[in-house]
Amino acid sequence: MGNSFLLEFNVSDRFYLCRYCQNHLALCKDFSLNYSPATGVTGGVFDEVVNVHVNELEKLRQLGPHTVADVYCNKCENLLGWKFIEVYEEDPVARKDMVMLQMGKLQERYGNQIEEAVEPRANAATRVPIVKEI
Repeated sequence: MGNSFLLEFNVSDRFYLCRYCQNHLALCKDFSLNYSPATGVTGGVFDEVVNVHVNELEKLRQLGPHTVADVYCNKCENLLGWKFIEVYEEDPVARKDMVMLQMGKLQERYGNQIEEAVEPRANAATRVPIVKEI
């Protein structure tokens, strides 16, 4: 089970929310890059994520060549993404303990506005993830 308290960001900051319960998850400035492993599942990699939990002992599975554990929202318990436990093949992006959240399960808030989080995109010619400009 998740923590008994939840961290909330200042509403003047731009940040991501769980689309199911509006739990605060990550600041937009902590969005690192878009990532699409060989499986075709895409998500956003964040430098820091809050109000989520991972039960590594519960269920490990493969996401392409990598071993991952599910990442859940602390408030509503919905599956939001994955934490990379083991990275087997050389991958320019994937690294151990990296957290990837599915952008389709997030919303973006800035002030009083809440919008759908932008679906990550990769360069169509090279299939290389696009790093977010800050």
